[in-house]
Amino acid sequence: MAGVGFELNKLLAKQGYTGLLQAYGYAALIGSGPWLVSVISLGMLGAVLTAVSDADRLQPFFVSISMVYAITLVLSGPIQMVLTRHAADHEYSRQPERIYPTFVFSIAWSMLMFSVVGLVIFVGCVPGPLLFRLAAAMLMTFVGGTWVASIFLTAIKDYAQVLWGFFFGSIASFVGAWICGRWHGVTGAMVGFTLGQGVLVLLLFRAIYKEVGNQAIGDPDFLRCFRKYWQLALCGLFYNLGIWIDKFLFWWLDPAAEKVAGLLHSAPVYDRVVYFAFLTIVPGMAVFLLKLETEFADANHQFFQHVLKKGTLAQVTERKQAMITALQDGFGLLLKVQGLFTVVLILGAERILPIIGLGAVQAGIFQIALLGTFLLVVFMSLLMVLHYLDKRRDAMLACAVFAATNLIVTYGSIMAGERWFGVGFLVAAGLGNVLAGFWVNQHMRNLEYDTFTPQPLYG
Repeated sequence: MAGVGFELNKLLAKQGYTGLLQAYGYAALIGSGPWLVSVISLGMLGAVLTAVSDADRLQPFFVSISMVYAITLVLSGPIQMVLTRHAADHEYSRQPERIYPTFVFSIAWSMLMFSVVGLVIFVGCVPGPLLFRLAAAMLMTFVGGTWVASIFLTAIKDYAQVLWGFFFGSIASFVGAWICGRWHGVTGAMVGFTLGQGVLVLLLFRAIYKEVGNQAIGDPDFLRCFRKYWQLALCGLFYNLGIWIDKFLFWWLDPAAEKVAGLLHSAPVYDRVVYFAFLTIVPGMAVFLLKLETEFADANHQFFQHVLKKGTLAQVTERKQAMITALQDGFGLLLKVQGLFTVVLILGAERILPIIGLGAVQAGIFQIALLGTFLLVVFMSLLMVLHYLDKRRDAMLACAVFAATNLIVTYGSIMAGERWFGVGFLVAAGLGNVLAGFWVNQHMRNLEYDTFTPQPLYG
């Protein structure tokens, strides 16, 4: 996202608070906009659809959407990581014309995969009207395509176009679900929502084509990159699985969970609290996009330019210090902004939750989830540094520990009872931070050694 960050930083050059507010506002929306808009639109849908249908009858609709988001995010993780590296390699080798063929091939291949998964899950494992199940399977195809397309949105400097695309796509989903839901109940709502997500995919496709499109339509080399960058693929899988594994466990193992239909389960005590907690990443994502990654990416680029152009030791050391300073300033601002926001919400949890329709009994879970979400933002930022330094093995191991810890501790917390709900995610994010932070510190300290020693010697 550094490419978008560089464009947003131009707003900071404006005098006064207007440029500052514009820059951070755009950064917050781009960094977490899709998740934010999706949750808000689903919340509004819940309010308007309840007026025309019984809440219990609407449950398959909302639980199916949660399942779609969970499965597509986990399965798209490996694709996103490998695709990012593959596209970046084209950019570095000054072959930007190959980016669009990669986009077309990858989104066609991935949407085919998601359609098969959707048919297996919803048509094969979820009872109900056939039209509802087919629409849910198609929704998985469109949402998965959205996650893959989002990788290429970093090539679009017109960030307003990106935001409007998500906005209109979400509006289309909302209006489609509302109108079709009034016409044909839950099945109609699913069909309308799916059509709206199809509109979103088309809008993103159009935006990417306008920016980097050309006549070529295929790049099979993308699939061969999975063998070359298998550690990145596993990193993407473990990271997203680590975020969602606790939800899966609560859906299927919590004694208080509700079986909706076939594979569809919900955990009312846990789900909504965690979803609202994840909305609090907005300030941290703004800082990450606008300051932390952008400034570190610039310092990292300058460091390796001096290395490649045979700069002096003093110049290389100076650029390394600039990288360290960018990290210190970026993480300092991130901890202040996201940390303060998290503390305020923790202290006011018992007053805030009744406003959003949650009970006071869920305040403890909400507070734990807030801490876990805060640590997740820091963990994501540390992983970003490891990826820029090309420490794929370390990033993969940190994500694997994150996922495994969340699996083990969450299972134990479910067995221990409600007072421990959310602890698995918190412990996992904390341990991930410890590992990733240790490796970032170690690699930054030994940056010159790690950079020069792998180079070949010539006689």
